[in-house]
Amino acid sequence: MATDRDRKGKVSLNIRSRNNKKTINKSTNDVSKLKELNKAFESPATKGKKVKTTKKEKSEKTKEKKPRKLNAYMVFAMEKRESVKKNNPTAKVTEIAKKLGEMWRALSDSEKQKYKNK
Repeated sequence: MATDRDRKGKVSLNIRSRNNKKTINKSTNDVSKLKELNKAFESPATKGKKVKTTKKEKSEKTKEKKPRKLNAYMVFAMEKRESVKKNNPTAKVTEIAKKLGEMWRALSDSEKQKYKNK
C-alpha cells in the first residue's frame, strides 16, 4: 500500500493485492475511507496477525518473572572471578572465562558439592 498527496490536498492510495495482482487507485480527501478500503482489500493471511507489544509492555512482562536460582558453576565463577582477574590483569573476558572453566573442571565432585548447596 502506498499513499501520496497531490497538489489539491487529496490523498491517493495505491493498493496491490497479493492474490489477484491488480492495483486499485483511489483518490479522496477522507483518509478514514482509504483505511477502510485497505482493510477490506487485505489478504486473509495478513488479517488476524498478532499485535506487536511495545517496549513498556515487554518490560512489565519481564518484571513478573522470578529470577532463577544460580547453578553451582555460576556461584563458583562469581567467587573466583576477582582472584583470576588479579592474577591475570591483562587477560580478556574470554580468557578469564576459560580459566574459570578449567578451574571448575579440575575440582572434585565433593568440592563442587559445596557450591551446589549455596
